[in-house]
Amino acid sequence: MLWVAGEHAGIYAIAEVIEPAQHLTEELDIGYWFERTQNRDVPQCKIRFTRKLLEKPLLKETLKDDSVLQDLAVIRQPNATNYKVTPEQWQRVYELKGSAIAQRIPEVDKLQKV
Repeated sequence: MLWVAGEHAGIYAIAEVIEPAQHLTEELDIGYWFERTQNRDVPQCKIRFTRKLLEKPLLKETLKDDSVLQDLAVIRQPNATNYKVTPEQWQRVYELKGSAIAQRIPEVDKLQKV
């Protein structure tokens, strides 16, 4: 799940990791994702969007009222960068946003073990 912070924080996309983390030599979308002054010498991974929720994201204010999603780590500990998601949380997002996400649920266990 890709989270956008700010006034309208929430889940704006679902993506999958398509390559292991590594030091990338090419700068993909660098002007969008990083300030030029930030240190970019860190491992990064490439992702593929499987579902974009830009038109109707799952906003933080809505998630805080959901009995399953209110416990998302990104809500409880917003200063971290990567968060684990339980199978129950993935299932709940699927229920709210449709079958394109459900096809990715089995892969979650693999990602959590990495």
